[in-house]
Amino acid sequence: MNSHSPVQRWLRIVLAALALAATAAQAFPPALPHTIYGMARDEYGNPLRTNATIVLTTSSGATVTAIVDPDDEPGVNYRLVVPLDAGVKSDLYKDGALQGTVPFRLQVRINNATFLPLEMTGDYSQLGQPGKRTRIDLTLGEDTNGNGLPDAWERAMLAARGWTNSLADLKADSSLGGNGVTLLQEYVAGTYGFEDANGLNLTIARVEAGTPVLEFLAVRGRNYTIVGSTNLKTWAPVAFRPLLPDADPEPVSNYLSPDVRLLQVTVPAPATGAGPLFYKLQIQ
Repeated sequence: MNSHSPVQRWLRIVLAALALAATAAQAFPPALPHTIYGMARDEYGNPLRTNATIVLTTSSGATVTAIVDPDDEPGVNYRLVVPLDAGVKSDLYKDGALQGTVPFRLQVRINNATFLPLEMTGDYSQLGQPGKRTRIDLTLGEDTNGNGLPDAWERAMLAARGWTNSLADLKADSSLGGNGVTLLQEYVAGTYGFEDANGLNLTIARVEAGTPVLEFLAVRGRNYTIVGSTNLKTWAPVAFRPLLPDADPEPVSNYLSPDVRLLQVTVPAPATGAGPLFYKLQIQ
């Protein structure tokens, strides 16, 4: 491991045994594979893009790997398809098949260095069940104050804003900027280095021919979607068109930002019925 990397300390994180529901009745030969997917981020909150591999390893040494792919799907940059064995015979039905009761750990390989994530967040209720999917987001880095945010990101955030707080003062669910945005939300959004007014914010810049033009700060590597509502109770995804010189004229459902910019988008009126009156920005 590179001794100059801020993620030089391995934090051993071993998930509890897979809660596999397969039994002898569901049986052998093979159960359907289980998919583990999500977003892997570096110690500054940036989604990993290249030269990275996610590795699942069991205590017996069996492994499953996946190359990080920033274009996998909106808000996802890795996907592990885990072959499962029902465990009713002593031999595995195929090379690399994993038994559902075997503990495992996830590692991230970047070039020639291997890291254990400091945090793995997700809903584990269906973890290991044949044919199901579990989202597990991975965060790299050191976390000496135990709040789930990498120390490197917290130090950079404090320096950028000129705050003198110690790392021990920082809580993931606290808001230090007075804008109601938590530190965890800023970490995911990548907005700590910007003025609060230009951070995690969605505004209506203007209205053109009855069509609203929305504006928000887009940060490199983040994926953006917009939801709309007519009553502030029920929300649904809405298509939008980024106002960029080379943008496709057809509306899109999401925008993966290649850089940092104030982005304006139009929200075309629906073909029938009244359009949304309220909008929210979602970031992955």
